[in-house]
Amino acid sequence: MRKSLVFLVFAFVAVTVSAQKLSISLFNDLALQTVLITPETEGYKLIAGDVVVDLKVNQILYISRSGDSVLVRDASKNYGKWRRASIVAQTAKGIIRFKPIMPAQPLRVYDDNLTFYIEFNRLMAINLVDQDKYIAGVVDSEAGPSAELEFYKAQSLIARTFALSHLDKHVGEGFNLCDNVHCQAYKGRSIRDPEILKATQETKGLIIVDSNNEPITAAFHANCGGETVNSEDVWLKSLPYLKAVNDPYCRSSRGATWEARIPMDDWKAFLEEKGVKVANLSPDDYVYKEKQRKVNYTIGGVTIPFADFRSKFNLRSTFFTIDISQSQIRLRGRGYGHGVGLCQEGAMQQARKKRTFEEIIHFYYTDVRIVNFSDIQPKENLESDSIAVDTLNRE
Repeated sequence: MRKSLVFLVFAFVAVTVSAQKLSISLFNDLALQTVLITPETEGYKLIAGDVVVDLKVNQILYISRSGDSVLVRDASKNYGKWRRASIVAQTAKGIIRFKPIMPAQPLRVYDDNLTFYIEFNRLMAINLVDQDKYIAGVVDSEAGPSAELEFYKAQSLIARTFALSHLDKHVGEGFNLCDNVHCQAYKGRSIRDPEILKATQETKGLIIVDSNNEPITAAFHANCGGETVNSEDVWLKSLPYLKAVNDPYCRSSRGATWEARIPMDDWKAFLEEKGVKVANLSPDDYVYKEKQRKVNYTIGGVTIPFADFRSKFNLRSTFFTIDISQSQIRLRGRGYGHGVGLCQEGAMQQARKKRTFEEIIHFYYTDVRIVNFSDIQPKENLESDSIAVDTLNRE
């Protein structure tokens, strides 16, 4: 009877999963050992082996690694050890709290289902989540609250384009995507602004493709300082849709300008590492005025990529001027981020000016189209439901 019930529960999950569920590895950069989970809504079940347990709202469960097994217990009972344990919602409105205990991390809240197993010397925690809810969570993590709906629609297309064109990124590990910047930042369900989930739902299935009908590399950054850059100026790879554009919309935003002061000795030491003979330089040789973005800086006959300065001194961007102030190098910069693709603060301002998400996308990406993912067959496409259901069901 129990096995039949388990089969029916899994069958229900498999039917509802369809191609709309994604499997996301949570806290993927941590060696999780113990987590605490708590259902916020009714209808959750613990399913492990041939055991099915109804969970109560606010019931606290501890999920731990015990050798090669998953140990499940609460304050009064040890439920047992299994190769895999899943926490399954019986409706589409399931919400569950998740807090890593070892190592300790802040509480997060997730939609839908969780499954746990042991691999890579850690407790693997996989969120099997509706595609739109996942996209909303990414947009919330990457863009934050209090923006216009059309901006969130544009950001949703960016997140969906990446997700659906990289469903096999972690296929060898048994899930679709991870939750950190290796894939996309995903810190749980979107709760800070209802417009975010609305944006993902109103753009359902839409992605951005290039002239060859392939999903684009949908790069974005916080602020371009008034001018984006070509992809080859940052990544050495020229992509025809990632070309520099003048962006007047972000210039008065909070991330448009910055200033940094660096001790002269540190600046000289870095130049010497690059082969510059600083003993031959006069103070005027250090001064540099940049009116437009450039890739390289030349001093003392040596050419140095601006990206090297950004990396060395942890600068907000590679778009800056140089002068000397009180025996220090003073940098006055523009922008925040690598400068390729969509400028978030510029896009936010365009949305405030009532530009549509289509206009925003076409402003930052050259010669692209907005299509439904179901209408194209990219080479890297993978049936997400096959991974997602397998992630939940494997024994």
